[in-house]
Amino acid sequence: MPTQQQIERFTLAFHKVAVQRLCEDPDHAQRAVQVLDRWEANGVSSAGQRYRNAWRALLAGEVAELERVVCSDTEQAATLRSVSPLGFLLDEPQRLRIRSQAMAA
Repeated sequence: MPTQQQIERFTLAFHKVAVQRLCEDPDHAQRAVQVLDRWEANGVSSAGQRYRNAWRALLAGEVAELERVVCSDTEQAATLRSVSPLGFLLDEPQRLRIRSQAMAA
């Protein structure tokens, strides 16, 4: 079972790559907003609304600001990464490679 530290390494590494993808194709931000919309349409918990709102604000802004907030070493960043709408940006082999590296460190 992965440790919390390994999970944090994975989510941080994952999001660094995801942010790179957002830089390469800004249309991905709109797709991430659609993910948030779909979650809300499917009745996700209202407890996470503030985090979905934070993601919406970050996705509407500059990618550099999103990276600064989401890829920082703070509790807020870790929480945002745990409820991220950016999962679609990496395919399974990429995700497994990043996970393997995070678990080995």
